[in-house]
Amino acid sequence: MLQKELFMNKLFSSTLLLAMLIPCTLFAQIRVSGEVSPGAMFRISNGQLINLPSRPVNISVDYTRVDFVFKTSTAIETRWKDAEISDDMVQFREAYLEWYPSFGAIRLGKLIHTWGAADGNNPTDNLSPYDYYYMFLSGTDRKLGTLSVTGKAYFGDAQVEVILIPEFESNRLPLNEPDFPIQIPIPAEAIFSLPEDEFEFGARLRYALGIGDISASYFRGHDRSFSPAGMEVDISPVLLGEEPNFISHLTYRSTDVIGVDAVLFPGNWTLRGEFAYFRTTTPEIDYDLSKFIYDAQYLQSVVQVEYAFANSVQLMGQLINTNYLSTESEFVPGTGLIEAQTILQDTSNHAFDPLRAQLASISVPAFSAGMGTPFAIISDRVVMLSSMITLLDNNLELGAMLMINLEATGTMSNLKSSYSVVEGLTLDATLSYFIGGEDDGNKFKQLEDFSNLTLGLTYSF
Repeated sequence: MLQKELFMNKLFSSTLLLAMLIPCTLFAQIRVSGEVSPGAMFRISNGQLINLPSRPVNISVDYTRVDFVFKTSTAIETRWKDAEISDDMVQFREAYLEWYPSFGAIRLGKLIHTWGAADGNNPTDNLSPYDYYYMFLSGTDRKLGTLSVTGKAYFGDAQVEVILIPEFESNRLPLNEPDFPIQIPIPAEAIFSLPEDEFEFGARLRYALGIGDISASYFRGHDRSFSPAGMEVDISPVLLGEEPNFISHLTYRSTDVIGVDAVLFPGNWTLRGEFAYFRTTTPEIDYDLSKFIYDAQYLQSVVQVEYAFANSVQLMGQLINTNYLSTESEFVPGTGLIEAQTILQDTSNHAFDPLRAQLASISVPAFSAGMGTPFAIISDRVVMLSSMITLLDNNLELGAMLMINLEATGTMSNLKSSYSVVEGLTLDATLSYFIGGEDDGNKFKQLEDFSNLTLGLTYSF
């Protein structure tokens, strides 16, 4: 299923590119930009190369003709260890046509959407799925494009945006990746159920104030990360002395999001805030199985404060919080489980006692949010502090970031430097260090061995 979806995405992007490229090139202004940024990530504990995907080449091409612009963004993704040349290396991240009528703008194609006012961690920004291989990057670098149509209209100081997404796309999760710090367990032979109605819809109203702007948004879609939907139970192998079959079913819940965000610029200060209310429910599954049904409500918020000094020093503080209002759940036994329990009740063989207890103790797994800021996978409440300074006539940029888990012991420290050797060429180094508590379930504890040093260079053109 996943390979088919990747193939269809590439086929769509390639077809759209070819269909629009021919007429556009006749009278178009063509602009090519991008960067070549080879680099490698090394584990601090032993100096070994961390073998995860990276994008050493990114190219953007814009074709402009009168009120129309055709834009493409293409990346080459590879691994430095055991790298193989294949079609999967080429990623059409975006490919869309944009039209600028008198009232606003319309875009059609494969798009990456961005909503919200905070930097990088936006609870209201749920239209585009995340690529968790790049979760520690910022902006659109950690997002995936989806087939969609968007329209913007301007009314004085107000702006209305509507987004239609006809096909559902989930997050890209690093599954069975030994070098990725947080393992996402998926039962063997698990069955995924995609939403029956994949259509998604979003709308946002934005109003410009004298010293900033404020927005209100609504999105109706599906969780970008999967959640348990139920299981099939088959105890017939037990009668033959073998293990019973438990086949897990996973799905993507239906979720409504109401969001508010604002940004203000009083003097040298910048104040940003986002608040999102989520209501999520498990969709109906037609076929018979023991079902896990969720009906939950939760809030996510980000409050951010920035200050810019006259000597090019910038400071930023950000509080990210998730508050679960209600997480109701229900377990509905299916025909297979009821029959299995009946069969076991009708036999007095004590060898089946452990299985009886196991079937009787089946309950709904704990609720976890499937939409919202990606850092919620690490903690429900963190504070981030960062600073940046430019030196040597803006040729050297230094940055520092500290993330603190407010729920349990856990910190992430990040030091970054970028030196401009010549125009367009920089040398880059980033040091990331994690400290967690003693509990094995502590996410920052799991991240400790992911502490790394990244070295590379970037050529921009």
